[in-house]
Amino acid sequence: MLLINFFELLFNNKHTNKWQIVFWLNASLLLYLTLMPSVHHNIGYQNIDKLFHFIGFGAFAFFCVLAFPRLAVFWTVSISLLLGISVEVAQSFLPQRAFSYADMIANFSGIVAAVSFLWLAKKIVLRQERII
Repeated sequence: MLLINFFELLFNNKHTNKWQIVFWLNASLLLYLTLMPSVHHNIGYQNIDKLFHFIGFGAFAFFCVLAFPRLAVFWTVSISLLLGISVEVAQSFLPQRAFSYADMIANFSGIVAAVSFLWLAKKIVLRQERII
């Protein structure tokens, strides 16, 4: 029941303005982190940046869905993917950065995971509302 209440809070339209602020802060942080010189070369884990891309673009899509609830899922995924591709192209022009298809796959995977999670959460909330 606690999980249901949490999901209902996520999808409450009274919080849309707050989610928009979080979305723009997240988008700004994502752009900053993906376009600044690379800082994780000395981390002892190989390909840790793929996890960062998965989380970063997943969060972008997650907050996009919550901030703009009337935006169709197709457009959320398209905008998120376009941003991911744009970042990879921009990284090809930056020192200490490079274009990477693996990063684009991680971006897309994070986007799909976030949108799928929210879709499932919304189904749970709607099903619970029908029961009550």
